[in-house]
Amino acid sequence: MTRAHAPAARLCAAALALGAGCARPQYLGTEVPAPCTARDVEGCLGWMMERDLAAVELGLYDDARLRGYVQGVVDRLARASRLERPPRVLIADQSETYATAGRRIVIARTTIEKLGSEAELAGILAHELAHIEARHVMVSLFGRPPDGDPLADRRDSEAVADERAVWLLERAGYAPSAMGRALRAVLEGEDPEHPPRAERIARVDALAGGRAGFEGRAALLRHVEGMVIGRDPRLGQRVGDAWVVPALGVALDLDEDDAVRSGGELLALRRGEARIVAYAIGAPWARELVATLEEPRVAALPLGRLTAGTVPAQAVRTSDDSPLGKLARAIRSTHPQPPAGARVVILERPAGALVIELDPGRGDAPRLPLRAPTEAELLRTEPRRIVIERAAAAGTLAELAACRGRLLDDPARRVAAGDPIKCADRPARRSPLLALP
Repeated sequence: MTRAHAPAARLCAAALALGAGCARPQYLGTEVPAPCTARDVEGCLGWMMERDLAAVELGLYDDARLRGYVQGVVDRLARASRLERPPRVLIADQSETYATAGRRIVIARTTIEKLGSEAELAGILAHELAHIEARHVMVSLFGRPPDGDPLADRRDSEAVADERAVWLLERAGYAPSAMGRALRAVLEGEDPEHPPRAERIARVDALAGGRAGFEGRAALLRHVEGMVIGRDPRLGQRVGDAWVVPALGVALDLDEDDAVRSGGELLALRRGEARIVAYAIGAPWARELVATLEEPRVAALPLGRLTAGTVPAQAVRTSDDSPLGKLARAIRSTHPQPPAGARVVILERPAGALVIELDPGRGDAPRLPLRAPTEAELLRTEPRRIVIERAAAAGTLAELAACRGRLLDDPARRVAAGDPIKCADRPARRSPLLALP
């Protein structure tokens, strides 16, 4: 459950020299902090990755109370570790949970959704904390290439992190047995960089030996109440004959003859001879993209500033050739952005921007009917959220028919009368599929 950051890997030499002769430069519209000018490679990389999530991908889950609670769990685990200070926690609207090369733990909101107690949450966080404690990510970025099988080394690192997590749980006062339950809840498939799911669960169960400790089910459920469930549609959702981005307050009307190829956070369609791709990005990153466009044409609309232009055939270089400047350029190259030579329209809004890539083919550029969403469209894109109900009697959740089709908990969980149960605020509604051509 850890991953390296590819741009940093490509510029390890620059990162290792970080801060040499650097003034305090800007990165995505914000002055870089002290770690980026004090040779603190890990601290600087962590800050830049966090800035990317907020200012580029609109990928942070904005709930300060929940983040503070999760940070408190990490702080408790860190006191049992060899770390001088706890890693910083970020909650992200994405599917991956991982430790970064920068003393950060990024935990997916969808991971938290699947867990049933604070001890299970602590198990997932302890696994990532173990990666940071052992410096697995930094070694994978900046260490010597292994002589053997790199995948085998990654699997070994994951197994070590699992085992260390069981130890950290017990030292922090949590139930070691929660680790196996956490893995059962969040591991859905297999991948070559991790040991087999069944093997991982069996190993941590054997290490835990059924030992008890603090569970904290009520504490977790109290803090996740109101949290969004599943994919958050507010960065893009098909609603009737429009593609709506509630996070930006923008809607794009679709023609009945449009051949729509994808949905979710990215819209791709063919309209006659033209091809259109649209997606949301953060406002600081949008400003940087706008500044690079060739032959820009600017229009002030009620929705915001609209800039049309062409992406340069070659990347625009800045005058900053310091190690930090080179590292920043490498990371920027991985951000969501139109390809070189593309014709684009960028609509800037207070909360971010909508990027529309246009390939008119052999015809004229298509009309783009952008507008504000209606109240009905915004209502259709409101995500489901967690609500907490109370068991009417003792028994398993399946026996009690708890939540009446809205259950998010394990149906086999046994509860007493009055115990909290994790439910959805309404039944799942299948999102309308975008038509395939």
